[in-house]
Amino acid sequence: MISTRCIFTLFLSLTLSIVGFKLYLKYFRSLLPKHVRDYGPKSHLTKEGTPTMGGLVIFLSTLLTLLILYPTREIMALLSLITGYAVIGGIDDYAGIKRRSSQPLKGRYKFIAECTITLFWLWMIRRFGIFELKGDFLIFRSGDTFWQYLLETVFIVGIANGVNFTDGVDGLAGTIITILLFFVLLIFKDFNVIAFSLAILGGLLVFLFYNAHPARLIMGDIGSLSLGASVAGIGVALGKEWFIIILGIIFILENLSVILQVSYFKLTGKRIFKMSPLHHHFELSGWSEPQVVTRFSLLTLLAGIMGVFINGFKR
Repeated sequence: MISTRCIFTLFLSLTLSIVGFKLYLKYFRSLLPKHVRDYGPKSHLTKEGTPTMGGLVIFLSTLLTLLILYPTREIMALLSLITGYAVIGGIDDYAGIKRRSSQPLKGRYKFIAECTITLFWLWMIRRFGIFELKGDFLIFRSGDTFWQYLLETVFIVGIANGVNFTDGVDGLAGTIITILLFFVLLIFKDFNVIAFSLAILGGLLVFLFYNAHPARLIMGDIGSLSLGASVAGIGVALGKEWFIIILGIIFILENLSVILQVSYFKLTGKRIFKMSPLHHHFELSGWSEPQVVTRFSLLTLLAGIMGVFINGFKR
């Protein structure tokens, strides 16, 4: 059941986001141009110069809303996780703007930073008993501390980077996360998770208004990494990591497409996909950006229905 206070959380986040994006587009858009990689789909070259780091507004509206209305220790723990990932993404975005590059930071440095933040966060929530680390991946659960830390780290870092890979088509990552959060609100009754989800939704819905094809702004790594960490954090908070994996099937597929493409190319010099991440393969196969968003969103909806079905049986 969603309380009046939770509804107010959504509207406060919406209001802050509307104001934030208005200020962003008026004062900062010329300072934050996106640089498109020259080895991506040629159709994406038209995105050159589109303002990036729009995810900063989503992050700040979420942060301020929850600090004002729901400063519980559970909420503060979730905010600490997404803040860490927002800092990594923000540094990457800013470095890209300064260096006029689409890939300013080496992937291994970002990966090390993400793992470090995640491990510290897992230690913190376990040490202070904020969330129970259940590590419920549906098929298996581990009671061993080492394996719990390892699996949870792979889960959080994997989902965060999956969202980052997915954020390559106008409206795609934001739409999928919106669907995922609606299913979370539909099924679960944890008030901290409900408030956290609604605060994110407020900023995300306003962002999608501007990010619809052709996008007037892009969320950047600060948005994709922090949003990815937020949905993974929800999975840990609920002890339902499997639910996020099922609904985040697109993020998993995008991750796998990159891993398979790079590994196969190093071994054989050939490619499995026309281009990775996966959405670029379909773009080069003739799908328009709106078609990619629609079809990937439909797959997410089907995954959500499956998640509801499985969750009913697990009760």
